Amino acid sequence: MPTYTFHCDRCDVSSEQVLPMGSKNTPTCPSCNGPTRKIIKPPMVHFKGSGFYKTDSSKSSSVTAKTTKPAEATPAKPATATPSPTSSTSATPPPPPKS
Repeated sequence: MPTYTFHCDRCDVSSEQVLPMGSKNTPTCPSCNGPTRKIIKPPMVHFKGSGFYKTDSSKSSSVTAKTTKPAEATPAKPATATPSPTSSTSATPPPPPKS
């Protein structure tokens, strides 16, 4: 059962109640037993991206996905450490060249 938020205008108190969906009965305020009104909140789930509609899974999109070539992987470059100008005292000097 979903949780609904109710607000009392008489004493300005909000409360949450667990009620069955489609219930026409509004509970009374837990503080003053006054009438309450249901607060409408946005849904907790937000669907983003493709794949949520019937038209997203058509045959034409699956055919084009199979015919495209995967992207080639580029080799990773080795990371080189460069000393920053602000931390020159903490940087170690490079090793002497080998003969």
